[in-house]
Amino acid sequence: MAREPFIQSMQPLRRRLMYALPWLALTAPAARGQRPARTGQEAAADTLAVRMRFGWLGRSDVQEFINDTSDRHGIPRAWLERQFRGLGTQPRALSLINPPPPAPGESPPRRSWSRYLAQHVDSRQVFEGYAFMTQHRDTLTAVAGASGVPVNIICAIIGVETRYGRFTGSFPVLETLATLAFHSPRRADFFRQELEALLLMGHRGVLPVRDVKGSFAGAIGLPQFMPSSWMNFAISFRGRETADLINSPQDAIASVGNFLKHHGWQRDEPSHARASLPDGLDAGPYVAPRLEPVHTVAALEAAGIAQRGRRLAPHMQASLIDLPEPEGRSDYWMATRNFFVITQYNRSFMYAAAVLSLAELLDHPSA
Repeated sequence: MAREPFIQSMQPLRRRLMYALPWLALTAPAARGQRPARTGQEAAADTLAVRMRFGWLGRSDVQEFINDTSDRHGIPRAWLERQFRGLGTQPRALSLINPPPPAPGESPPRRSWSRYLAQHVDSRQVFEGYAFMTQHRDTLTAVAGASGVPVNIICAIIGVETRYGRFTGSFPVLETLATLAFHSPRRADFFRQELEALLLMGHRGVLPVRDVKGSFAGAIGLPQFMPSSWMNFAISFRGRETADLINSPQDAIASVGNFLKHHGWQRDEPSHARASLPDGLDAGPYVAPRLEPVHTVAALEAAGIAQRGRRLAPHMQASLIDLPEPEGRSDYWMATRNFFVITQYNRSFMYAAAVLSLAELLDHPSA
């Protein structure tokens, strides 16, 4: 009879050992004569597999996340635990967010503006974009009037993001964000914030979080909004309480315009001009050091940097952006505030330049 209370008192220790033993096995020094040590990527994959054998709810960091999310938003712990119960992982999303380093002796792949542009803008994209503009002309015109963002810019973003809704992603968003939030060595805090936003939308009935699909980074719908952007900037074109960025092109159009407006888009202000640099000029001091213009057009021109085509007023704030090619050369643009507003959608010079290149073609479909 005395054994039963003792056994019961040992149950918490037994549970702790059940979760601790796999870590000991993974971290123990390799015995003499065993195969060579695994690569960091192999070890991370093994760790992920072992952890998930015991489920998300067996992890102290997940329990802490659930506690914090419940306290901040008043979501019942039981509801949050249900979302993690039986949840799988997305190792492929993890590997895409954290690509392996080059093999010893290999150089990292060089960035190529021409290759990037070809991947995101082609003749079919222009044809489909013009069809999208024609089909949704009234919505685009109304949103452009309200936001100040031109029709072709809104259309180009949706085109670059999802080919006008044809490719919105096949990754389960909840599994993807949970995997990146708790296993990614890069930007884990960012992905935890996005996971929290997704769960909040699920609890409010905005999205069926166990079913929704998206990109390998957790972006959702025609405009590929991350959950926090959906919460903060998604709007319904017809004034409904919640926007539908998955099934409604009208809501996607309205939300893209709203996003750019709230990030500082300037109505009727040009975004860029292609630039020509004199031989021997060091462009470095004139390239934007952060995602905003820090020079003026007059200062760039005083350095010998000329505009090609479009004219920007001398007083406008502008800095160079560089679009590199593997041979070591770069294309240069003078970029104004509106160019950098687009980088708030995706923090990349190449992304913004691709959007604007497509927008120019959509503005002149016969070009």
